[in-house]
Amino acid sequence: MLFLFGTGKSVLKNQYPLQGCTCPNCHQTNTMTAGTIARYFHFFFVPVFPTSKDNMAVCNHCNAKFSFNQFTDGMKNSFESQHNLNPNSRPVWHGCGCFIILIAILGFIGLLIVGWFKSKDEPEKPKDKREAYLKADMEKLTNDPKMETDSTSFHIKNYMNDILENELDKRKIKYFSRINGNKLLIILDIDDIKKIKASERYYILNFVQSALDEHDGYKDMEKYIGVDGQWNLVLAMAPHYMDIDGKFADEKILYPFYDTPKNYSEPIELKVKANDTHRKGEK
Repeated sequence: MLFLFGTGKSVLKNQYPLQGCTCPNCHQTNTMTAGTIARYFHFFFVPVFPTSKDNMAVCNHCNAKFSFNQFTDGMKNSFESQHNLNPNSRPVWHGCGCFIILIAILGFIGLLIVGWFKSKDEPEKPKDKREAYLKADMEKLTNDPKMETDSTSFHIKNYMNDILENELDKRKIKYFSRINGNKLLIILDIDDIKKIKASERYYILNFVQSALDEHDGYKDMEKYIGVDGQWNLVLAMAPHYMDIDGKFADEKILYPFYDTPKNYSEPIELKVKANDTHRKGEK
């Protein structure tokens, strides 16, 4: 860690000969020189900010060193008189790290501003139109589908009402369906699906599939089924992929439904199998 950060020191430029002063150690006169040691904090050997300063004196005869609190009155007077005339200032590089950090921050802010203006001038990338189509269809969900306008949803609602237990409020479940060529889209909105464990929610897809299996008209169609919860899509199923963990489903699974052909049509006419006189199902 010492290599990452720590303190450094350097002797400041101005040196002051202590004229007329006697060394307390060897008692020689005019042999001492005083100066200042400045310390700084460094990070990766780059000085960041200055810290303390220490005044000291060295005898050129006996090499004895004295801190400022060891100075005699004569040494202090000689040092202070010279220091006042020619003060020892810290070098700028003792705090260069602060300038580097400041320049980096200003540069980062500048890049953000430049990037914002550039992105503002650039044309917005076109979004996937299929996302808009899906959002629009989800706005059409209803808890009271009519046979005349959405026979598929009407049939699925009746099937769900028969098979679902009281764990869900059947009256609040919303439905929508649409056909695109040989593709069928079915969306259910169940706000209180949280009452069912996430690991068991995939049964909703099985119920929808069972409802469709009762009618020959859906047999050869590619089915895209999505179940929306209170905040997000929780189940999604397509011909070649499904997301059924019951928590967060990727709505992009349903996007291929909107690919060509886009000859949207009304739900197909229901044709009940001759041998199906009532619905059966188990959870």
